[in-house]
Amino acid sequence: MKRSLLYSIPLLLLVMWISQSANATVLAIWDFGPSSAYYTLEPDYYNTVAMPTLYLHGSGLDIDGKNGIAYLDADGINHIAGQAGGWDDINKSGTENDAALFITIDATGFSNLSIRWDYKSELAVSFDFSYRTSADGSWVKIINNQPITPGWSTNQWYSVEIDMSGYTEMNNQSYLQLRLDDLVEGPGNDKFAIDNIEITGIPEPGTLLLLGLGGWLIRKR
Repeated sequence: MKRSLLYSIPLLLLVMWISQSANATVLAIWDFGPSSAYYTLEPDYYNTVAMPTLYLHGSGLDIDGKNGIAYLDADGINHIAGQAGGWDDINKSGTENDAALFITIDATGFSNLSIRWDYKSELAVSFDFSYRTSADGSWVKIINNQPITPGWSTNQWYSVEIDMSGYTEMNNQSYLQLRLDDLVEGPGNDKFAIDNIEITGIPEPGTLLLLGLGGWLIRKR
């Protein structure tokens, strides 16, 4: 009995690894709050070892949030159309665009990262996206002047998806910072809203084995 039990443990973990290793897991998702009365920059939930942080920058920032859009995330969890992050004007410093979004996350145990979000733009037509793996490191730009579609006048939301799996230096990083900025706009005031920012990744084999063993021991106990 004991021998068969010992054989069953690695078999169970191997089956779990094979069945789950190809499936992306939500590392974190921000929906900015479920109602107009509640606005937050904390993630709705996260699966990292520490809570990641999100920071919105800009003198035209709307500190109370804007109306959001519903979303069904990669883990099958529904997020209602509550709040969204946003700016009343993404450009408040002459010709210099100052609106930016920063996410700092511990990606230990995860690889093949991706990020997506929903947006609604008044006049902004493109953005840049960068990352770095240390707090004082140089930024690596992976997207430059990516086109986006204005849709504020018709209340039209669009989505962006960025596959970061080709940037293997992001894998299993205890410090990873992402930056969305350079929201290129037209003349005059320009509103911009962002919602349902979701980062996904594939758990590395060691992470799955530890999670599988812990779950097996709990079930046996």
